[in-house]
Amino acid sequence: MSILKWTEDLAVGNSLIDEDHQNLFDLLERLHQDMSTGQINQETQSIVDSLRDYTESHFSREEEFMRKINYPHYATHKAEHDRFVSEVCALQSRIARGARTAQLDIDQMLANWLREHVLVRDMALAAAIRGETHATTN
Repeated sequence: MSILKWTEDLAVGNSLIDEDHQNLFDLLERLHQDMSTGQINQETQSIVDSLRDYTESHFSREEEFMRKINYPHYATHKAEHDRFVSEVCALQSRIARGARTAQLDIDQMLANWLREHVLVRDMALAAAIRGETHATTN
């Protein structure tokens, strides 16, 4: 199974969040496919720009959910979002400079982080949104 593909085990049960996650994984997959030739081009930069924009808008929506329900783990969750956006910005900069090592970052850091974040942090957030009191993020 590719770490770049969204799978049903990543569904958090909130249609808005799940759709966002599917779109984020689709962008990562597109970026992976685009860069598989080792060439960095205008399309590569466009996909990374879209990834940054979509990541920021998705995280903003998630953070709004967290504020709305007074989510107790908001600060930790938001800090993870901020780190991810920072990494995407760094990737954006490396690709703008034509760096060839960016592929490793996409496969190992971004996709692994997103999968782990969804499986742990976002599952706990979804449980809290549904009102389940046993949700944890440890």
